[in-house]
Amino acid sequence: MTQEVFGLRYEFVYRHGHYMVLYKEDGLDSKNLSTLQVRMLEANDVPNLLPLEIQEVDLRISLLYKLSAKRMLAHVLKVEGLSKQHFAKLMYAIVCALGESKNYMLSESGYVLKDNFIFIGSDWSDVYLTYVPLEPMNDEESVFNSLESLMKQLSQKSNDDERSVVLSWMETLAQVQSLQGYKEKLLALMDEQPLVQAAYLTSSHDNEQVPEIRPSTQMPPVKENGLPKPLWKRGEDQQQVRIDTSNEELLQPNSVPKMNEGQGSPVSFITLSGRSRTIVLAVVILLTAFLWQNYLTYPSTGTLQITSGISILLMTVWFVIRFLGLPRFLRYTKGSNDANLPIFPVVEKQQDPKLEAPSPESTNIQNYYQNLHMHTTLLTHKKPNATVFLGRLMNQPLGARIEWQIEGTTKTAPLNNDHFTMGRGDASLKVDYVLDEAGASRIHAEIIKNEEGYVIKDTGSTNGTYLNGEPLVAYQSYPLKDGDEIRIVRQEIIFRL
Repeated sequence: MTQEVFGLRYEFVYRHGHYMVLYKEDGLDSKNLSTLQVRMLEANDVPNLLPLEIQEVDLRISLLYKLSAKRMLAHVLKVEGLSKQHFAKLMYAIVCALGESKNYMLSESGYVLKDNFIFIGSDWSDVYLTYVPLEPMNDEESVFNSLESLMKQLSQKSNDDERSVVLSWMETLAQVQSLQGYKEKLLALMDEQPLVQAAYLTSSHDNEQVPEIRPSTQMPPVKENGLPKPLWKRGEDQQQVRIDTSNEELLQPNSVPKMNEGQGSPVSFITLSGRSRTIVLAVVILLTAFLWQNYLTYPSTGTLQITSGISILLMTVWFVIRFLGLPRFLRYTKGSNDANLPIFPVVEKQQDPKLEAPSPESTNIQNYYQNLHMHTTLLTHKKPNATVFLGRLMNQPLGARIEWQIEGTTKTAPLNNDHFTMGRGDASLKVDYVLDEAGASRIHAEIIKNEEGYVIKDTGSTNGTYLNGEPLVAYQSYPLKDGDEIRIVRQEIIFRL
C-alpha cells in the first residue's frame, strides 16, 4: 500500500535516531521546494515544528524529520484515549502553531494536519507538526478544511461518554473562519469546564480520577487552653483501658470502651511480667549493640543515619512494652436489637478435639448408601482395552498465529484481528497478546494484515522490537514470513502462517 502525502512517499528510518523521510521515487526536484521557506526553516528554530533536515544525494533531495523523544498522535490516541480536555488543549496548541507560521513567512497549507503526522512530547499541549516546504499549489486545500478533517479524526477516537460534547464543540468551531477566532472559541470552551469537578479531578496524562480535596469538617476537639486532646481520648464516654488477660474472670461492661459504628477495633495492652520485660530489654540491647558495631566497622553518613533511626525505634518499642505492654486488637460483637448496648470482647475457648469427632450414632447408614453414587464413580462393564471413538476429527488449518514457549510448553494465539496488538496493556487498555515483561510498553508492537500478507510495526516503544535479531524502526512496517522470530524485551515469539 503506497503511503503518500503532497505527492511524496514517506517512511520511517533509523540513522542514529528515529527519522521520518519524505521523498520521490525519481528524486525530489529543488524547483518544487520554496527557497524562501527552506531558508527560514534553516535560519530559525520554529516552535512546534518537527526539526527538518534537507538531504541531497546524487541530485535526489529527501526531507528528514527527527522524531526522537516524540510519540505519534495516532498511537497516543490508542493508548490513552482522548478526553474533551485533551481535545481542547491539543487543538489550541495546533492553532497557535499555525498562527506562528506568519512570523516565519510559512504557508498555512504546508502543514500536514493528520494524526499520523502530528507528534506529542511530554504533554498534550506539547505538539510538533510536520511542515513540507513546497511551492504553493493552485488547488491547495484550505487550512480550515484540514482542521475540520482533523477534528473528525479526533472525535472518532474520543471517549464514548464525552463524544457528544466533542461533537458539539466541533459544530461551534466549524462556523469560525479565522485562526484568532479558533483561539477565542477554544479558550471559551475550556473556561466553561469547572476548575474543580464536583467529585473528581481529571489528570491530564493518565486520565486517572483523583478525589477532590475538601476542607475537613471533623477537627479534633480543643481544650480551653487551645491544645488538642490526645488522640486516644475521642469522646467523653470513652476511656483508655489496659486489660490484664492473666485473670480468667469475665470482663465487666464498665471496663471495656464503648464503640460506635465505623470506629474500628480499639487497642488494648497486655501487661508483661518482670521476667518478660527483662528478656525484651536484653534483646533490644543486643540488637542496638550489633547495629553500632556494624557502623564502627563500616562508618559512613548513611550507615550512621540508619543505625540511629533503628536504635530510636528499638528504644521506643521497649518503652511502649515497659510502660503499656504488648498491643492487642480486640474483636467485638454487638447485639442486633439494641444499638446502644455495650460491646464486649469475645472470649474464644479451645475446644477439645475429642468433642469434635462425630459419634457413630450420628451416621445414617441408609442415607449413606443411597447417596453413594454422588461420591464414587461406577465402573462400566465395557472392555478395558476397547478403542474409544472420538468422532470424525478433521485436520483444520491453524492459520496465521504466533507461538511462544512457557516452561517448555508451546503456547499459541491466533491472529484473528487485522490489527493484532502486543504489549503490557492495563485496566483501561486491552491488547490481544499481554506481555508480562518489565520494560514492555502498554502497546509495544502490532501485527497488521494487509493485501500482501502480514507486517509488523513497532509502535514507538521505549525498549524497541527485534525481528530476526534486527531492531525495528519505530512506526515502520516490515513484512513477515513463516518462521520469523520476534523479540520483545526477553520474550521470543515465532510468527506462523
